[in-house]
Amino acid sequence: MCFQVFLSNRLGAAGMGLLQLVAAVGFFASTVGSAGVRTASMYLAAEEYGARRPGGMRLSLRCCLIYGSLMSLLAGTALFFCAEPIAAAWIGDSRAASSLRIYAVFLPASCLWSVMAGYFTACSRLRQLVLAEFADQAISLGLTAALLLFWAGNSTELSCCAVMLGNGIATVLTLGLLLAQEAASRLPPAPEGLRMWRRLTRLCVPLAVSDITRSGLSTAEHLLIPRGLGACGSSPERAMAAYGTIHGMVFPVLMFPSVLISSLADLLVPELARCRAAKQTARIRALSDRCLRLGLIFAAAVAGLFASTADPLGRLLYHSTEAGYYLRCFSPLVLILYLDAMVDGMHKGLGQQVFCARVNLLTSALDVALLLVLLPRYGIAGYFFCFTATRALNFLLSILRLYSVAGTDAQLSLPLKAIGCGGAAAALALRVPAAVPLPGCLARAAVFCGTFLLLLRLTRALRRSDLLRLGAALAAGKTG
Repeated sequence: MCFQVFLSNRLGAAGMGLLQLVAAVGFFASTVGSAGVRTASMYLAAEEYGARRPGGMRLSLRCCLIYGSLMSLLAGTALFFCAEPIAAAWIGDSRAASSLRIYAVFLPASCLWSVMAGYFTACSRLRQLVLAEFADQAISLGLTAALLLFWAGNSTELSCCAVMLGNGIATVLTLGLLLAQEAASRLPPAPEGLRMWRRLTRLCVPLAVSDITRSGLSTAEHLLIPRGLGACGSSPERAMAAYGTIHGMVFPVLMFPSVLISSLADLLVPELARCRAAKQTARIRALSDRCLRLGLIFAAAVAGLFASTADPLGRLLYHSTEAGYYLRCFSPLVLILYLDAMVDGMHKGLGQQVFCARVNLLTSALDVALLLVLLPRYGIAGYFFCFTATRALNFLLSILRLYSVAGTDAQLSLPLKAIGCGGAAAALALRVPAAVPLPGCLARAAVFCGTFLLLLRLTRALRRSDLLRLGAALAAGKTG
């Protein structure tokens, strides 16, 4: 997130908008290249791990790597040779072509990295994976900063290329590290009759269709936003700047605390897959219930904190009152976005990939349709409505399905308590003056956190036993 602030100050809002569009097209190409193999790698390895078949784990990884290599090479080649027409026709800026080509060169390594990450997560080798991720971030940020400072200059095109080069080189180096670690481990041969390719295909085909369709619709959504804002009356530069402010400045800050939710969701996939294979329904129900409770409280805390500190935080990080305004507008949606990420991880662990594919396809198609109708007429207000409506529908359908599959009971008292505590604490924090950004931001954050924790204790919305039981459940999953 700190590096995103550095990028925004160097590229400006319009440059960040162009970089986000390049990343959106690149993400679509990566989705085509991976074709569902990351989740398949995690799920298959978790099943073999739970069945005490270490040779099967190695076999699942080998099949996933072969599959991922073939698909990612095809996707990378297509992106490389189609970079210029995509930049001209889709993005509307020929300067994006060189960045897309660089992204295409490193796309196979990126897809294989995701396979290794899923495999290491499923096998509970989290320490090795975390070290590799730290190394990847350090190399990527260091190389990108050096290229921006000593090579790119003030050129937006070269700056985008610098970001792609830094990320790509770091991915190649740390992928080699992960492969070397796996090659050094000695595992017995796989037993007969596992039918790994059939299992892999059965998982990857629906996942690939879902992921590619959803990613394609998401990419279309990103490409529609600056065009729709331009049709609403904004100049191309202002439209790109507004898009860059929201997606390049506000969303990185808004989603930064979600790394905790995402990490927990990744841990839940193999853990729930093992519980499902062992038919431990009581454990599934208890683990799902506790994760939802803690996730809701955490999301309420983050939403209230951003709502109360949005204005000084926008001025502090980006020297922009517009960024602070958008941050406050989108902060209540943290409740939906964070919990939806956790629920999605639970569904993957419980074998509900086909259902998730249908829901994601429905809401993504609805999102594009609404943007086509509302964005040219209402501008940013239309985009906010589309974003809120489709994410809320996705979350509602997903959480209802989870209640049915996991056997978890819906409880209205906890959401009301958590949201009430967050809203009351944010309202009190907003009364603190924040004319100077840094002291004002810290003062409001302190008032909010103190008030929120006090209200949680008074309403008994958070119990110490929840934290202890969740930690024990995940620890048992790692050592089980």
